[in-house]
Amino acid sequence: MLDARIRKKLGGGDAPVLDVHVKAADGITVLFGPSGAGKTSILRAVAGILVPDEGRIALGETVFFDASAKVNIPIRRRRVGYVFQNHLLFPHMTAEQNALYGARGDARKSALERVRGLFAMMGISKVAARRPHELSGGEQQRVALARALATDPAIMLLDEPLSAVDAATRGRLTEEIAEIQRQAGVPFLYVTHNHTEALRLGKAMLVIDEGRVAQTGAPAEIFNAPRTASVARVVGAENIFHGRVLRHLTDEGTTVVDIGGCAVETSYNGMGIGKSVTLGIRSEDVLVSREHVTQTSARNVLRGEVVSIFRDIDRADLVVNCGVDFKVGVTPATVRNMELAEGSRVFLLVKARAVHVLA
Repeated sequence: MLDARIRKKLGGGDAPVLDVHVKAADGITVLFGPSGAGKTSILRAVAGILVPDEGRIALGETVFFDASAKVNIPIRRRRVGYVFQNHLLFPHMTAEQNALYGARGDARKSALERVRGLFAMMGISKVAARRPHELSGGEQQRVALARALATDPAIMLLDEPLSAVDAATRGRLTEEIAEIQRQAGVPFLYVTHNHTEALRLGKAMLVIDEGRVAQTGAPAEIFNAPRTASVARVVGAENIFHGRVLRHLTDEGTTVVDIGGCAVETSYNGMGIGKSVTLGIRSEDVLVSREHVTQTSARNVLRGEVVSIFRDIDRADLVVNCGVDFKVGVTPATVRNMELAEGSRVFLLVKARAVHVLA
């Protein structure tokens, strides 16, 4: 298990301080958070590229760094595999030569066998003799993965490894990374801000925000039930409302909260009547209907009007005013099929369990 306590001032003046305690057991542990939160700095500290001001980093019985004991094992002796965001392949070497880089002496023969096995598993044996400029983005990333694994690392660090590939390639590589981890049997520390990658890969997840660990747990648990407003924003609960408790419907198992422009039901929480509360709702958990639906499991059926629509290739974001503005995530096909436009009258359906009490 990796057990890392890291404290590091990330620059001068008012620059943030990284102050985290990260544990990663077997499986894939995801570091999730916005750019600049400190995720990459954690990887760099574990690898030995960045030296913490204070703390201790150990992998099992091996202590990589201990500020108080003045221990700082060199990078080359840490047995760390590192996959960078931008591949960093040597342009003058073939794919196989790149993957074998760093393997020396007696270890080179076993590394060659490992690389060829990885190339075969990832379907890139045919490109072994090609140079990086002759490879697709997905092929380059597979070579980078093989290179990191060729020296038989005790831990793998992956820094947003799929951010530069297309969606189809990302899906295939996600499955390959999961299989590689199962075969390698060592901890993977995986940095991403992509929800799908975190859910598909993560056995555990740490939300990193402004240099701190804001929440830990299983990815699905955190995405579905963020504990604070800051975590809700980080994981994509776009709808955050401040309100007060109106009443409890004990027979229904719900609590009614006034959020300023309308009342919504959430799972029963037992908070005092009139108490201030902050609620979070993910845009994907809000359904849209052109008609008033009565027979539904959703406790919240809210009448509203479409204020704006933003379209992307695979997603459309609506802002619907129901007394307060709700952000709603749908597909472009939904917008077309339902003939939605600014000014359209709609109903929003939200289950009580999808309304999370944050504070």
